[in-house]
Amino acid sequence: MSKRKYLKFGLELVFTLLILAGELKILNNRKYLPVYDPDEIAWVFTGYYFNLYFLHFDLFHPDWDDYEAFDHPPLGKYIIGGALFLQGYTIDSLDPKRLMNSIPINQFQTHLHLLIPKVPNPNIVIPSTRSVIFLFALSSLLYIYIFVRMSYGVLPAFISTLLIIANPIFNYVSPRILADPILFFFLTLFILLCALFLKSQKTIYIFFAFIVSSFAFLTKLNGILLVFVLIALFLIKNRFSISSQDWKWLIMGIGAFLFIAILLNPVFLNTGFKAIWKMGEVRLSAFRVYQETFKGAALLSVSERFLTAFKMIFFNYSILYRLTRVPVELILFAAGIYYIFRERDLLLILMLAFLIVIPISILPFNIPRYYYWISPFIYIIAGLSSLLLKEFFDKVDFHSLKARIDSLSK
Repeated sequence: MSKRKYLKFGLELVFTLLILAGELKILNNRKYLPVYDPDEIAWVFTGYYFNLYFLHFDLFHPDWDDYEAFDHPPLGKYIIGGALFLQGYTIDSLDPKRLMNSIPINQFQTHLHLLIPKVPNPNIVIPSTRSVIFLFALSSLLYIYIFVRMSYGVLPAFISTLLIIANPIFNYVSPRILADPILFFFLTLFILLCALFLKSQKTIYIFFAFIVSSFAFLTKLNGILLVFVLIALFLIKNRFSISSQDWKWLIMGIGAFLFIAILLNPVFLNTGFKAIWKMGEVRLSAFRVYQETFKGAALLSVSERFLTAFKMIFFNYSILYRLTRVPVELILFAAGIYYIFRERDLLLILMLAFLIVIPISILPFNIPRYYYWISPFIYIIAGLSSLLLKEFFDKVDFHSLKARIDSLSK
C-alpha cells in the first residue's frame, strides 16, 4: 500500500472515530433527558404488538383490527417491543395507549405525569430503548458514508456526513423512541443496495433492495415509495429492454416484498389489501385533527410546504447559516443538483424525486421531526458539489496562471 493510500486510510479512520465519539456523546447527553414528547410514550405502549405477534403468534387477535394497528405499520412497534423484552419487560395490553388516546392531543403535555408511570420502570426502560433506536441512526450514517465513498469518493463522503451530523434535527430526533430513525436506516440501506446494483450490474441487489423496501413499508407507509424507485431504476437502467432472467428477478423481488409485508403485518390477513387504504385513511384523519388543533403549524398548499421546508433545512436549522449568515447548504445543494443532472446520475435523480420532492410536497404541518430523514438526502446531493470544485482545480493550470500574474506585475 502506497503512502498516499495509508494517509487516506488514516484520515478516514480518524474521521470515523471522531464521528462515533461525537455521536455517542450526544446519545449520552440525551438518553437520560426527561420525556417531553408524548410520542415516545405512545411507541413504548404499542410495543404490545411484539408480544402479540412473536410471543403469542396470535395473528387473528381482535387487536389487529384496533385503531393502533392501522395508525402505523408494526415493524417499529416490534423493534421497540423486542428491545423491552430483552430488558425483561413487556407491555401486556393496549390499555395504556387507549388511555392516551382518550386525552385531547393539545393536553398530552399536561397529562404526561399520568402516562409515564404506565411504562414499566421508566428510568431504565426509556434511556435503554433510546439507545437501541440511536443505533439505527448511527448505522444509517455508516451506510451513507459507504454509499457516497464508494460511488463518488472520499471528499463528498466527508462533506455529506459532516452536514448530516451538524444538523440539529438529526441530533435531536436520533436518540428518541420513534420510528423515524428506523425508517431512515432502511432508506439508507436501500440506497446502498441500489448503488451496488449499478456498480456491479448484479440483479440480486435489486432483489435484496425489494426486501429492504418491504421493511421500510412495514415501518412507515411512505416506505412504499421505494418500490417505485426500484421499478423506475430497473426499467430505465435497462432502457426498457429487459431479459427473461431480469424479469424473473423483478418478479421474485416484488413477490418477496408482498410476502414479507403480509407475513409481518397481520392486518393484511385480517382485512386484506383494503388495509392499505384504511391505514391511509387513519393517517389522514390523524393529520386533519393535528392541522385543526395546531393551525399555526398546518401546511395546506404545495408551495407553502416547499418554502417552509427550505426555511427549516437551509436557514432555521442550519448551524452554518447561524455562523456565517450565508445559506451554505443551499448553495452546495444547488451545485449538487446541477452536477447530478449534468451527469445524468439516475439513482440520485430518483432519490431527489422520490425521497425529497414527493415527501416535501405532502408534508401535513411544520414540525422539525418531519424533515429528519428528508434533509440527509439533501446533504448527500450537497456533498457532490465538491466534485465540481475538484473539476475546476483540475482544469486550472496554476503554473501558467502564476506566470501571467508575474508578467502583469512587471
